[in-house]
Amino acid sequence: MKIVRMGRFGAIVEGVDLREPADGRAVRQLRDALAAFQLLLFRGQDISPHDQLRLTGYFGDLEPGIARRPGNHQVDGYPDLLHVRNAPGSPTLDYGSAWHSDGLAYAKTPHGATVLRCIACPPGAGDTLFANQYGAYNTVPETLRESLDGFRWYLPSIAHSEIPVGRGLTQPIFRTHPETKRRFVFLSPQASQIRGMTHAESSRVLDVMHRCQVREEVIYRHAWQPGDVLVWENCALLHNRADAVDFATQGLRAMHRSATSGQFEAKECESAPPCA
Repeated sequence: MKIVRMGRFGAIVEGVDLREPADGRAVRQLRDALAAFQLLLFRGQDISPHDQLRLTGYFGDLEPGIARRPGNHQVDGYPDLLHVRNAPGSPTLDYGSAWHSDGLAYAKTPHGATVLRCIACPPGAGDTLFANQYGAYNTVPETLRESLDGFRWYLPSIAHSEIPVGRGLTQPIFRTHPETKRRFVFLSPQASQIRGMTHAESSRVLDVMHRCQVREEVIYRHAWQPGDVLVWENCALLHNRADAVDFATQGLRAMHRSATSGQFEAKECESAPPCA
């Protein structure tokens, strides 16, 4: 196995055939590399759904939320694999069309690692953008970082939300990685309210924070090739589909997505105050 740094963040993993099970030493190398680089790229992998789920398991327990999605979301016969595709009538047609981290805006415990395998993608279309939230933390003005330390934001009420009825869920704006001990921004771009602030105060702060989260200098753009497999840490990255791919004129864009359970549980609290 050879792990080669790509640039601002991320690494290419060479010399690995994901159809073959990895031994304990190789799994440890991959886990360490993911913590160090936030994103791992495997090129030219002709793997089965079973192989993908085995790879996902190297990084933790399977995230149960995918299997709970409505029918037609999953790969046939594999409830833990989400089938993201642009075919007409697909329930996942609009997935990934805005900056997000999987589960961060709606789940009590956001996803840990995401594994995305490219089945098909037209050349020059359907890229995915990744924004490094370690880098975002460093771009937040120091005085603002200090003033926001300890503040939490309310999860918004959106589709698939796990917010308890009549209650709220909050996450801190900043967290510390348990392995790297580095600080990162842990804030959903869909957040609109900070606990303990008015809506006007929240809007001003969140506008600055969201711009810091997706500054050009913290972004990596991935151009997909069939056979690509990406693994990334959701806590340290946001991602976004760069552009929509029209099925009729450009062709099929299809991905299989799996994920592990995360470790950063939201805190239950009072409901978010109503908008003024």
